[in-house]
Amino acid sequence: MNGFLLINKPAGPTSHDIVNQLRRITGIRQIGHAGTLDPFADGLLIMAIGSSTKLLKYFVGLDKKYRAILFLGATSDTQDKTGVVTPSPLQGEGWGEVLEKTVELETTLSSFLGRQLQTPPMYSAKKVNGKKLYELARQGKEIERKPHEIEIYSIDLISYKWPHLTIDVHCSSGTYIRTLGHDIGKSLGYGAYLTSLSRTAIGDFTLDDAITLPTLPPPHTNSTVMVFGVFDLLHKGHEYFFQQAKKFSSQLIVVITTDNNVMKQKKKPPIYTQQERLQHIKALKYVDDAYIGDETDYFALIKKYSPNLICLGYDQAYSETQLRKELKERGFKTHVLRLDAYKPELYKSSIIKQIMIITPLVVHSTHL
Repeated sequence: MNGFLLINKPAGPTSHDIVNQLRRITGIRQIGHAGTLDPFADGLLIMAIGSSTKLLKYFVGLDKKYRAILFLGATSDTQDKTGVVTPSPLQGEGWGEVLEKTVELETTLSSFLGRQLQTPPMYSAKKVNGKKLYELARQGKEIERKPHEIEIYSIDLISYKWPHLTIDVHCSSGTYIRTLGHDIGKSLGYGAYLTSLSRTAIGDFTLDDAITLPTLPPPHTNSTVMVFGVFDLLHKGHEYFFQQAKKFSSQLIVVITTDNNVMKQKKKPPIYTQQERLQHIKALKYVDDAYIGDETDYFALIKKYSPNLICLGYDQAYSETQLRKELKERGFKTHVLRLDAYKPELYKSSIIKQIMIITPLVVHSTHL
């Protein structure tokens, strides 16, 4: 049994507790997740079962979205409600009214937008010299941590009524929202810690599509993945791309760029015509079907074949963010992932063309 599940983790259990629960339900040991959620937090976990765990690397680095509730006027040693809470020494009657009158919350929040360095909290699963930081923190130890770069794409003020501040955050992978909340409180001058945290999205996978345990359907890969490209000289880089894409689905559809579009993009014709390239692609055992792309509207093919996922090559110029936006604007629920490369210093079409005399295909269906 292989496949992926979107799980709505409740507050309380650890992410590994969810892994263990799925192991008991499915009887399968090989289960993993794409990104830990703190025990006190709830929300989206992407789970993989069986050999699909090898594909989790494509999800770990995706951007994340959260809804967080901050309690203003106090701090916590864990930066959330599970730690030792210390009220601010400035706290007094009418303090909240003073905050409302003297501090522009949205201005403060906007100051955290963009790329920045963030120091991981001591109460985190991050490892330093083989030790998890929270294990050292529970021993009363605090060590130096190297800051790492994160990016906050947006922070939206959802509600504010002293002492509770609710925000939505869209951020890069590796961002600690607890630390962000602590830093916001520090910037306001009153301190803050998280009382609630919910992950609402990973990339374009959303909490709305997640299921809650234990009402768990069996995992499956009854889905379609679509890829686009010229695929003029088939080589091992393409082989790897098709293999990785096919692992996400039961059906792989390849859309081949037309001769006219190749001319527009590259200012020269392809080595093989679109019909020849179509024939070569259809011969590959990893491909279930192939079509020549509609040069005026690729979204017509997406609408016609309703893929669950579109996989982009590592060097395709199309922006993941832009494609997700365009799909959403057109009402599609198709997800987007960019796959990594197989030895790009060797298997890149431009390099291969430079070092070889063009002959019939060097890689074809009998080699894959």
